[in-house]
Amino acid sequence: MRTNNKGFTLIEIMVSLAVLAILAYAFFILFDALLNSSVLSQKETTALTLANTQMEYLKSLPYNNLAVEGGPIYSTQYIPGVIYKTVNGFKYVITTSIQYVDDAYDGCGSYPSLTLEKEYCRNYPPPTGAPNPGDTTDYKDVRVVVTDGNSGIQLAYLDTYIAPAVYGTSGSNGSLFVKVIDNNGNPVQGASVQVVNNDFNPVLDLSTTSDSNGIATFYNLPPDSKYDYVVSASMANYSSLTTIAEHGDLVPTYPNQKLLANQSSYVTLEIEPQGQYSLLLQTTNTSGNPLPGVQVYVKGGYKMYTSSSNTQYYFDTINQNNSPVTDSNGLYGMNNLVPGPYYFCGDSGSTGCSVNGTTYYLAAAIPYTGNNPLDPTVVPTYLSSNPPSTTFGYNGSNYLQKVMLMLTTSSSFPRVFSLSPYSGSISSGTLSDFSFNIFGANLSCNPNPSNCGTKVTLAQNGRNFVASCTGQGSGKTLSCTVNLSTASVGNTQLIIQNSGGTLTLPTTPSLGGIIIGQ
Repeated sequence: MRTNNKGFTLIEIMVSLAVLAILAYAFFILFDALLNSSVLSQKETTALTLANTQMEYLKSLPYNNLAVEGGPIYSTQYIPGVIYKTVNGFKYVITTSIQYVDDAYDGCGSYPSLTLEKEYCRNYPPPTGAPNPGDTTDYKDVRVVVTDGNSGIQLAYLDTYIAPAVYGTSGSNGSLFVKVIDNNGNPVQGASVQVVNNDFNPVLDLSTTSDSNGIATFYNLPPDSKYDYVVSASMANYSSLTTIAEHGDLVPTYPNQKLLANQSSYVTLEIEPQGQYSLLLQTTNTSGNPLPGVQVYVKGGYKMYTSSSNTQYYFDTINQNNSPVTDSNGLYGMNNLVPGPYYFCGDSGSTGCSVNGTTYYLAAAIPYTGNNPLDPTVVPTYLSSNPPSTTFGYNGSNYLQKVMLMLTTSSSFPRVFSLSPYSGSISSGTLSDFSFNIFGANLSCNPNPSNCGTKVTLAQNGRNFVASCTGQGSGKTLSCTVNLSTASVGNTQLIIQNSGGTLTLPTTPSLGGIIIGQ
């Protein structure tokens, strides 16, 4: 007898199931794609209807009412810039933006430069016979964008021009141009720019974003000759900056603006790439041991006024309520500081730093990175695309800069704030008679080097180079000369000794002395 054993093997069944699974998955992907395409098409249709409805509503409004809340046009009443709608269970965001257009047909308005006139007067050049200056508010550019309320994907876009009943009439208002740049002078696109003037009723509060040239334009602003226009610029991962008013004879680095009838004003604001974790403070005694619980006075960043004798900065913790206090290890992390120079314990290093009410004097502030061995300590800019190679860890965060603040309770202890020049090179041939100046406090000396009460030494690899110094009797400045011809490439260590004690700057950080290059 023969037995019929025909059928499928286990392997054949597994292969068949795998093929069926692949086909099913492919079908599912296709079905999902078709479904998403159908949903997207439905959303786009709805979004276009919403955009058309919003645009028709805008066209029905009086011309003077075409101003968006928070936009660049000043008005007595505003329409919402953002509207949220839900249709058939889907969320939509309707964004309206309106801005003036200066058209060359009737002549260009008053611009600070010909370059700006060519860039922002549409259809430049003006035709022969056109008035100059013409009106900068010839018509309005109205844009409506509808995006998906969940994903933010743009679904519809409409753009049109709306002109007033009488086209091209001249007015008495002015224009403001704001240029936003970074620390290298490059234009910053997409920065939020705000203009505020509290002298008007309603209060003038306008906003827009900078274009590819870093320019934000504000047309048809009411005149104000008292420098009351306050301008601000900000952007994610950048510092923020706001103009300020004059103070007596002091001229602001970034001044408020005035605006005359039929004229334009121009201001440049510099914002810098900024990291969250900026500066790590390290407070020690003059032996380099941690000094806990120090309340530190810090100021720096943007300088308020152009005067070299004025030392006011935007960031200033003179109010003791917001001064940092170091922990049990003498450390404190400062966040979101504007990149730039920072100073500690007041201008003379003798006020603003204390422990439980006891004044501590700043003997020296030594940064861990950078080129400057002493004051000021520079907080660097930060780009996420090009992070720094050296950072300083504290409480799980990496700080861009660290500074050692050597403090003393002795009012007669030698203190040093700056060293200039702070570098020299072997190849220059000047190290045999290297001259430098030290600025600080308690640096008693007189014009005769042999009778100088302060001894200055530069140490390197166990070798000491004693300088010959003179002073003017004020105890603030030393003019010194030293022979470094046998020194090696690298950093030296500054040692200052007087009757009040000996200040020895540390080897770590290693910036406390003359830097010798090749």
